[in-house]
Amino acid sequence: MGRKIAPIEAGEMSGGVLTIKHSQEQRLMIAETEDAAWDAGEWTGLSDEDLYQRISSVMHSYHAARKKREYVAPQITAHVPLLPACDASLLGLPNGIGVELIDLPGLKSVQDRANLATIQKQVNKAFSLVALDYMQVDDEHRKRLLEELKKVVEYLQGRTDSMIFILNRVDNRGADDLPLSVRIDKLREEIKEVLLLPELPDVLPFNARLLYYAQCAWGSGSFNEPSLINQELRLKLLKAMFQDCAGVIKLNTKENRDLKNWFRYIEDGVEDNEAIDDETMREILRYSLEWSGGRELWDRFRVRVQESFSELVILPALLEVFDNYDALEKLLEVLIQARKINNQEQVEQEKDKIANIRQDLQKNIKKIGKEFKGEIELLIAGLKSDDPNIRIKIKQAAEKKGLDGFSLKGFSLILDAVNEVEGDLTKVLIVPVRDALKDNQGAFELRDKLREVTLPSLADDISHAYDNVSRRLSKFSPKSEYLVKRVRADDDQGKKEIEHDERYTLLLYHSMRKAMSTRAEFFLQGKAQQFEQALESLVNEQVKRLKVCLSDENFSSINIEKAALSNLRKKLAQNLPTLPEKFFELSEPIKQNRSKQKEVVGTKTEYETRTKTEYQNYTESYQDGSCFSSTKTRTKTRPVTSNYQEAVTRNIYEDIEYVELFLPSPDLMAKQWLSGIEKKKGSLWDILLDWILKRLDDVSSIFEESVDEITNLAERALQQQLTIIEENFEQQKQFWLDFEVKKDHAAADCEKLQEIIGQ
Repeated sequence: MGRKIAPIEAGEMSGGVLTIKHSQEQRLMIAETEDAAWDAGEWTGLSDEDLYQRISSVMHSYHAARKKREYVAPQITAHVPLLPACDASLLGLPNGIGVELIDLPGLKSVQDRANLATIQKQVNKAFSLVALDYMQVDDEHRKRLLEELKKVVEYLQGRTDSMIFILNRVDNRGADDLPLSVRIDKLREEIKEVLLLPELPDVLPFNARLLYYAQCAWGSGSFNEPSLINQELRLKLLKAMFQDCAGVIKLNTKENRDLKNWFRYIEDGVEDNEAIDDETMREILRYSLEWSGGRELWDRFRVRVQESFSELVILPALLEVFDNYDALEKLLEVLIQARKINNQEQVEQEKDKIANIRQDLQKNIKKIGKEFKGEIELLIAGLKSDDPNIRIKIKQAAEKKGLDGFSLKGFSLILDAVNEVEGDLTKVLIVPVRDALKDNQGAFELRDKLREVTLPSLADDISHAYDNVSRRLSKFSPKSEYLVKRVRADDDQGKKEIEHDERYTLLLYHSMRKAMSTRAEFFLQGKAQQFEQALESLVNEQVKRLKVCLSDENFSSINIEKAALSNLRKKLAQNLPTLPEKFFELSEPIKQNRSKQKEVVGTKTEYETRTKTEYQNYTESYQDGSCFSSTKTRTKTRPVTSNYQEAVTRNIYEDIEYVELFLPSPDLMAKQWLSGIEKKKGSLWDILLDWILKRLDDVSSIFEESVDEITNLAERALQQQLTIIEENFEQQKQFWLDFEVKKDHAAADCEKLQEIIGQ
């Protein structure tokens, strides 16, 4: 765009939406957002440097603030002269056509529904320039890159038919790399396959840095007019160009010694702070456009604008005109039909018929609305069932009731989206936390991974709770699906530790529940187009039934039906449903038990009387021999029993009370979180049902309001017709005949214009 406005840093700086509009007056607008941590307001007369610093400050404040809590991202609009508007030859635009550049953040920095919804509104109005990094499209990174690209297209609901891809930083290509054309051809084939494109996309090799320095050194003015850039800024940018892009310049001048010497001469002059005149700067810019890929990019832009001009420029400008004209034409038709009645008797009959329409309308609307809502409730009840036979029966019944294939297809898309919520939450939140706990990963590693899929504040909450839980689990013992820790009931320090263990685990569950709800809303917002298509199909079906109230042949000859329906379409608007706070109720399988166990608490000494038997020797006399006996002695042993006291040490036993804490194992945690999702899938359908039924109630209410407005108009026209018939019918008749002819001509012109621009 020829000027440095959007922040440039090594890390991702963009957040929210930065819209840059062409204007001769430099102005900056930062929209008011709730509790914004940055200045909001409007400023005029700012220099490019002022604009850059203010926008940079907002982006820095946003990225710092959102680490702590959720914020609606800044909505910034800068009004400055833009190169493609100042130099009409670049895009081939006619005079008076404005140009907007919209700088969108990547999905990694958009993880909440409000910001995603804001971006979605912008993307489908434009054709997109997708910047890919040469250093990230090797075999290792390419698959991940294309998966992210598919998500971007799906979530942002962008127009794949109007995308241009640039492969930036091709100056980083090494001598041993694959030929650039081979890498680009491979990339084109894979992008086509991933995004299901009918044709191979444009992928242009690019060197943004070279073009940035050269273009900003010229400015945003037309190439054929004097540059408005002062010498100080020009020299500063050219010094940076010669320093940072020396390799590119050397590569492109190596075959042309004169050109190489010319660039060396210019570089010496820049180093000596010599003024670089406009003609020299034009030459530098011409070479930079050629070598950077900028010239080819502008050529592709110009072709795309020519191909899509009617669709992207004329149609958006005329859509509101078409809607308003259609409503006006139908109202005029009511007046014209009333003016054709040529007698008072017929006027009175028409007034009576319109009065009957009023009388029957409310009853019929309520009846049709009740029947249709009943069909929708039955359909959703079937979709909530996991039984395929029930779904088939429900589908058949719905078809008999008149729901067309598009309506049913729309509901199938919603069903797929609801089922995909579970897979998404499992993949991006539950599995990473479970595996981190099982593998004892670092908290910072987990935090960085989660920041890619949820708000930084939630990623920080989960990783902080995870850090405390993971460090404590080592003191637990496995028991079935649980991890158990025991402390004595009288161990105050131990019980305090258990309280901390439990509190941090509960905090992890709380943080996971909040992140799951936020991610689910974000995921469903990414499917907004599917929901809106399904809802639109139901609205169409309801309107088809409601208009029966107005199309009975016994009703008025004044065509109220078309006017009422046109009025209805003009008033309809819709908003996606919002999940209630704490949507996923996660059961927390944390249990505390108290148990008693007999244990030795001490010893005691007791004295016991024991009997002791000892053996004593004694001498016994005896006679030896029969005739000549002699007296002899012999020694014998006899037991002697005595009592004594002995000291005995015994254990003292008591019932000791323990407090046991059962924490779920990582696998059980994952099961519990999955169970919370499964339980709420039915509730999600109920929320969608409430949203759909409220929408249908709104349609009935707006329809009744529209009919009331049209019948009031018809009654006033008929009352006026009575006066016209009495006073100057022939004169008025001719006026309205001429008027009808003019109206029909205008309608034909409108229809032709719609055909031309592909409406």
